Amino acid sequence: MNIGAGWMIALGCVIAGFMWLGGHLEQLWVPQEYLIIFGAAMGTLVASNKWRNLKSMFRAFVRIFLPSHGGRAANLGLLCLMFELLQRIKRDGALSIESDIADPKQSELFAKYPTVLKSPRLIEFITDYFTMMMDGTVTLGQLESVMAQEIEVMNQEALEPSESISTLADSMPAFGIVAAIIGVVHALSSIKTGIGPGEIGDMISQALVGTLLGVFAAYAMMLPVSAPFHCPLMKPAADVMAEALARVTIVSPSVPVIANVTAATVVDPDEIRRLLVEQVTAMVRWRESVHVMKDAGVDTLIELGAGKVLSGLAKRIDPELTGISVQTPQDIEEFLKRR
Repeated sequence: MNIGAGWMIALGCVIAGFMWLGGHLEQLWVPQEYLIIFGAAMGTLVASNKWRNLKSMFRAFVRIFLPSHGGRAANLGLLCLMFELLQRIKRDGALSIESDIADPKQSELFAKYPTVLKSPRLIEFITDYFTMMMDGTVTLGQLESVMAQEIEVMNQEALEPSESISTLADSMPAFGIVAAIIGVVHALSSIKTGIGPGEIGDMISQALVGTLLGVFAAYAMMLPVSAPFHCPLMKPAADVMAEALARVTIVSPSVPVIANVTAATVVDPDEIRRLLVEQVTAMVRWRESVHVMKDAGVDTLIELGAGKVLSGLAKRIDPELTGISVQTPQDIEEFLKRR
């Protein structure tokens, strides 16, 4: 993501527009407002997150400005490595890869795929499960179940920094309003000192800088970095999905579908197909989608699939909504019994 360039463009355009209107740059420098807003934001961030997640957020923020080790080449390297490992097991037996699994950094096989070696977590995942498979201590079914659980945990951990930043972004306008109110209170209380209307106006304008800063920080700076999956980096995946959906027949739904991209109902099959592809790279308008469902009379949300992330997010957006997570066939049966 071109985060740095995007921030500079947004900040530059805002400042340029302000100065074009006749404003002066020093009018936007109100350190007291900055202290209130960002101090409150940092305090909230620390209070609402564990230290592990705070460290993950810091590492994720740093990675924004570093070259990505992912992409087509990395995925292809991983697939080729797995193919070679499984082929060697099939041809020479499991013990033939024991030295490679025991010390991947010294393995000639792993050395052929440097993009894989750059990810310690991925190496640990591969070696742990190949070791379990070679030991024969678990069945393939048990191994698959354990792998699925760990992958779910890894996905949840990867989403935590993004969700925390997204929540903070939602709060920034409110912090801006707090800073503005403090400034207005100070300005009004200064009237009794006998200061003139011009000075009062200057103090009010300084107070409003807080509102400006809170809104700008939320929507121009934090929201773009809180959506790691729905971004242009997913364009290759979107192309694959477009090809797959082109071979699928989609009929008009009996119940209107709310698209994440538009936060609006859609029933046309071709439009549904287009929006399914677009949502891979576009920003998810989840908050607006939840409000649309609530306005349509929905009071219970059913989340299908692993995890309870969406149910939790919906509950934060509107506490009156009830979220039900359906993850397994047994959950489906129990849910249907209650209906």
